[in-house]
Amino acid sequence: MDLQEKELMNTICKYCINKYQILNNAPILSSFIYQLGKKLDLDIPSIRGVLNVEVNGYKRLFAHCFNVYNGQIVDTSIYQYALINKSIKHLFPLYIVEITPSHIEYSINSEVKYECQFKFKDEYLSKALNEIRTFNNIDLKRFSISDDCKKENIIY
Repeated sequence: MDLQEKELMNTICKYCINKYQILNNAPILSSFIYQLGKKLDLDIPSIRGVLNVEVNGYKRLFAHCFNVYNGQIVDTSIYQYALINKSIKHLFPLYIVEITPSHIEYSINSEVKYECQFKFKDEYLSKALNEIRTFNNIDLKRFSISDDCKKENIIY
């Protein structure tokens, strides 16, 4: 992933986290990112897999949906596990682009085919891309479930 692509992926993730609820929306957010990528002529497939997180020498497994771009992880919704697992919230970053922390591993089970994804209207995707292009580099910080609930639901 070159620097320009990495910056675009970071901006998309920050936009999603800043604007949309992430709790329990991993499959929808990964579909959203896949479809945004299609409009940009980028292949960012939505993946169904398992998130392995090492906690005190043991691995905890979480079923999870995320994206992959050029063999690199793009995960906009990993922070949902920090919201629901408060005792280990420090183990989850806000999002992941390219480099995963050493205590986190991803296992890929299968691609979520387009036919099985939630479909976004072209107008909605175009509007989001315009917002992403003008999205200022906002410094995100950790937030709570109540903060997340105040955000826009991606399905409207």
